[in-house]
Amino acid sequence: MTTETLSALLWTSLALAAILLVVVVWLGLAHQRLRRRTAELTQELETKPAERGAAAEAPGRLVAVVVNPTKDSSDDVVRQIHSACSRAGMRAPLVMASSAEDPGHEMTRRALKAGATTVIAAGGDGTVRAVAAELAGTQTALGIVPLGTGNLFARNVGLPFQDLRACVDEAIHGRSHRVDTLDLTLERPDGSTEEEISLVIAGGGLDAEVMGDTRDALKQRAGWLAYGEAGLRHIMGARSSITITVDDGEAHSHRVRSVLLANCGSLQAGMVLVPSAKFDDGHMDAVLFSPRHAWDWARIMAKTVTRFAADIPVMTVRQAKRATVTMDEPMPFQIDGDAVGEVISVSARVRPHALVVNGVSVRGIQDLEAADDDAESDQPTDQAGGPVLTEGRITKEPQEA
Repeated sequence: MTTETLSALLWTSLALAAILLVVVVWLGLAHQRLRRRTAELTQELETKPAERGAAAEAPGRLVAVVVNPTKDSSDDVVRQIHSACSRAGMRAPLVMASSAEDPGHEMTRRALKAGATTVIAAGGDGTVRAVAAELAGTQTALGIVPLGTGNLFARNVGLPFQDLRACVDEAIHGRSHRVDTLDLTLERPDGSTEEEISLVIAGGGLDAEVMGDTRDALKQRAGWLAYGEAGLRHIMGARSSITITVDDGEAHSHRVRSVLLANCGSLQAGMVLVPSAKFDDGHMDAVLFSPRHAWDWARIMAKTVTRFAADIPVMTVRQAKRATVTMDEPMPFQIDGDAVGEVISVSARVRPHALVVNGVSVRGIQDLEAADDDAESDQPTDQAGGPVLTEGRITKEPQEA
């Protein structure tokens, strides 16, 4: 083995060790913040009933529940929903179980036909996404009782996802807020197309490989930490060639390890992958990761867990209302944490404020806006005062004179 090879292996090992150290430290801090946040939300539920949504004033309304019966605590959650409706003098909820063949589409359509004013998705992000796909564009609200491993959408909208009682209360009585959805058209290698919806992040490359190769047994024992184990096994994979078109701009080619289309940007443990992505701003954030070696990944990880605002050339972000990504070779793809197979192109369009969601935390929205303001304050501006496009963070194109 040559000296150059030994040196490369040493630097790779040091970079991976640095990533693991940063993650471990961050997990400890994030756990403390999560406990404080859950306690604060629980206190708000108990002390500020007057600020709850107007839906609590409609005792005759019908609540429907789409529940994934394979999830732990699903039976207990259904009982809690029955109890909450009874205490509020409401009708008994319409409860329907999802299945492996249908995670919630047909059940939600039945709920709409029955006149439900709120449909609660009790399950993981896949259940939430299926229910949301049918509710988008209607006046019927989505309630969420998160029972999955990632619970990414619940985290992003500020639900106290570790307190199921509080989530049941928010799903039924929480204030309503309109959020954006991403409408996706996936083209398969055989030429067929599929229509999908995303609430959090859809992406191809590394993230899809991780989602598709996370071990179920480990996920049951370690929860979302199982994704980290899969990530370490796939992180050093080869980059792929893609072409991306944003809005009405020109197509640009890139060599990437991962490409993301983000409606919101927070991950587990309080990590914010895309600080500029907000679920109600009428835009998506297209993110291109182009690391060449382990040290580049260490820089991306450090930026993510520390929310460092400086530019990183290996992480490019573009904000848009429409985006099309074309792959030179079939690429694995995931939507909100669910692996959906290989694609050769993806077209995405933002549907602004298409979905009504109960229990969205106003504090969470304010925190996102504050973080966005802080990020914008560090950006260079053109003569007209508008932010300019730089690699590493999203900006708006400067206005032409």
